[in-house]
Amino acid sequence: MKLYSELAEYYFDIEKNARKFDLETQFLDRLFRKHRIRNVLDLGCGTGEHVTHFQGLGYKLRGIDSSARMIEVAKKRYSHCRFEVGSMQTYKSQEQWDGIISLFGSFNYLLTNEEVESTLKQLESNLKPAGIAVLEVWNAEPLRKIKRKAITPVSQTKTRNTVIQRNRGFRLVRADQSTVVEVNYIYNLNSKEVKDKHLMRAYFLTEFQRILSKHRMEILNVYSNYNEVKFRSNAGRMILVLKKKSA
Repeated sequence: MKLYSELAEYYFDIEKNARKFDLETQFLDRLFRKHRIRNVLDLGCGTGEHVTHFQGLGYKLRGIDSSARMIEVAKKRYSHCRFEVGSMQTYKSQEQWDGIISLFGSFNYLLTNEEVESTLKQLESNLKPAGIAVLEVWNAEPLRKIKRKAITPVSQTKTRNTVIQRNRGFRLVRADQSTVVEVNYIYNLNSKEVKDKHLMRAYFLTEFQRILSKHRMEILNVYSNYNEVKFRSNAGRMILVLKKKSA
């Protein structure tokens, strides 16, 4: 996926147009304070913006990403922070964490039940007893209704001397026991064109609840966004706040 390799240095500038970084970090800070979380593992940390932000607030963070290029950019920009290349399906920390976060749809790249189960097993292992996890995942219901959307411009970013236009479309490629979409991007960087394709899985809330029932994790809250609006079935995503159950 070229967004995480060829375009890694532009990744956060491209993504932030569709994000509300301040709302995300304020939501997480409130949650961390409420549950007395002081150290946090960021799975799918990208180029490290959440890691450096929360480290600046006094939290202890470690960022993990499967893209070596993304971690290379993160280390160069935020050399005072800790980053490692690793897969969320297999990453085993030498210490347990108060909190684990996985944002920006990183969890959606887990396409098979085996990958999901492996990731949740590792998440349990890496969390302290009564630890808190926050997962941001796509909601399957609106995607199944829409099914297909043509590629159209969605954002334009100027970073240094480069103007980047992002065009996006998608099509539903699986709608049986799981929901998988093919998301197609065309990036125009000044006069250069980059095409990129991502396969991503979305979930119904009831589906995710079933999956979690096999693990020592309980759902504390589900929100539609970082304003803490309670989850609605037509929302584009779910913000799941999970707690590790006692043994």
